Amino acid sequence: MKALKIIVLVLLSVVVIVYGMAFMMYRGMNNTLLNQEYYQTVVSDNEIPALVHDEIAKMIPDIVRDGLTEGKTITDPVQKAGIDAQVDLISGAIIDALDEDWIEDQAVMVTDDVVNSLTGESGTLTAVIDMTPKFDEIEQNIAKGLDQYSDAELMAMFGAPKAYIPAIAEQIVGQLGLPETLVINDLVTDMAPGTIPMVRGYLSIANTWLGMLVMILVFLVFLVLCILLLQRNTGLQWFGITTALNGALFLIVKSMYSSLDRIGNTAGIDFGSLPVPADIIESIVNYTFSQMNKTAIVLIVVGLVFFAVGLVMPRKQEAEPEV
Repeated sequence: MKALKIIVLVLLSVVVIVYGMAFMMYRGMNNTLLNQEYYQTVVSDNEIPALVHDEIAKMIPDIVRDGLTEGKTITDPVQKAGIDAQVDLISGAIIDALDEDWIEDQAVMVTDDVVNSLTGESGTLTAVIDMTPKFDEIEQNIAKGLDQYSDAELMAMFGAPKAYIPAIAEQIVGQLGLPETLVINDLVTDMAPGTIPMVRGYLSIANTWLGMLVMILVFLVFLVLCILLLQRNTGLQWFGITTALNGALFLIVKSMYSSLDRIGNTAGIDFGSLPVPADIIESIVNYTFSQMNKTAIVLIVVGLVFFAVGLVMPRKQEAEPEV
């Protein structure tokens, strides 16, 4: 009979540990991937706007060149020199307009919108990046750049003198074909259709079964079963060991997979090939995992307390005088 009780408790302990691991992972996600402050910290502490701005600066010249040449290869030296000058002028105007402060503002707005959508605070993605204010800024930047050329150079490049610089700048911006708005919901739907509703559904299920009240109920039921199947002191010790082991296992597994190399090998990702430096990614990963320790540490402490109570309790009973 005693062996049967041990087998039942071992099976229950395994179930509780698996549930506890899932609960701690979900709590960790709530503290990081589903937390707006987390993204704000990551963006500001790791200079993400500067990284994005650098990548834009690398991409824009090729995009502008393809637009001006319609993808054709220019071999005429004079024509090529004119194209190169226009590429430098237009690219510089766009890059200066899309500055780091603006990028940071858009990143915060988009991440806030995504978090609100995933957590159910808003039904769908509602963020819209308004590009129209940047059109005027790009146009002004182009006009300043054109002002550096002589009438003869402008006539050779655009067929108009300096007096027509405002019209030339306006025409260039119009020919860029930049969208007036970027609707995040449309972009996500095009790139990953159905992803947001699917993730929201999974999170809704997790929120129901991995909530704090359910977790407390599971551990209370386990505690009662431990006491019923074993003596009171032994049951408290078993519960304490299982609870502390739960938190310790989570920290061990988390530390094993906090290495960038291990994550890359497991997920099949070559972080060295990404545009973001590996040290920045590693810093973000370390910060993310560091935010997942609290619940595990609480479980370890609670488990040790229950184990200690289970050890001390029979001694107190033995010390009590008989009536």
